[in-house]
Amino acid sequence: MKTPLPQRTHPLPFRRQLPAALLFLLLFLLFSTPARAAKVLIVGDTQYAMVADVVADIQASLRSPSKDYTTAEAKGRLAAIVEREDARVVVALGMEALAEALRLPPSISVVYGLVVAPPRSGRTGLTGVYMSPPVGEYLALLRRYLPALGRIAVLGTPGMARSLLGDDAGAVTTYNVNSPAELVTTVSQISNTRALLLLPDANLLSAQAMSNVLLQSFKKNIPLLGISEANVKQGALFALVFDHKAVSRQIGEKAQSILNGVAASELPEAPPRRYNLFINSNTARKMAIEIPEEMANKAKRIY
Repeated sequence: MKTPLPQRTHPLPFRRQLPAALLFLLLFLLFSTPARAAKVLIVGDTQYAMVADVVADIQASLRSPSKDYTTAEAKGRLAAIVEREDARVVVALGMEALAEALRLPPSISVVYGLVVAPPRSGRTGLTGVYMSPPVGEYLALLRRYLPALGRIAVLGTPGMARSLLGDDAGAVTTYNVNSPAELVTTVSQISNTRALLLLPDANLLSAQAMSNVLLQSFKKNIPLLGISEANVKQGALFALVFDHKAVSRQIGEKAQSILNGVAASELPEAPPRRYNLFINSNTARKMAIEIPEEMANKAKRIY
């Protein structure tokens, strides 16, 4: 009786499976590692809905990996986070986030946003988009639609005036004020102007100061040009307010340009490209100011 020979095993299927497994591992390593890295870090108070929306819009406009951190997460640890992520650009949203970003070495480019006016910093590798319209935007709107208002008085701190007046300093009368009390006193003494424009400064525009300024505005029949929708609700004639979606795209464009090889110093700090117009029709009626239909049609909201 013949002893059956043991069946031979064929290693061929295993050899076919091995290259496939190695290929899968290689692809995993190649494509999973960059997903954990971020060329752009975005820092801001994302617990607030508007900031979270801005972050999402910036990320949608980028063509490179990004990660976002809350300002609290980045506080005191931003340099370590940048090093860990091997990031090239930090987008800082808000003054607190910007203060952290300005401590980074100049080799890391910083793009700021949600900041009222251009920050006074000698840091290289810094650019961004500030929220406040330059005074020239208000002048252009008045010249086109309300030329009867003529020359306006601009009130604010010297630093804010330098940031937002630009080449239009000669077209307005400027009053430098440094406290809410000084602001109210100055407004009460102004008579030879057709409109008042307050520059945005949280240290000046307290709730009580704004209430007193609006009261003086109606007593003197001199319209106040606001800086926020809230001002218009309170009685300002109109306000120009930055469009956060447009600003988000601008910030994203600057960050992407830096990643594409453009130096941050070649990207000038800029105001928003687009504004929302808010108008108070009750104030216009009480002050006998006729709002042209074309201007009214441009308004996002009329109160």
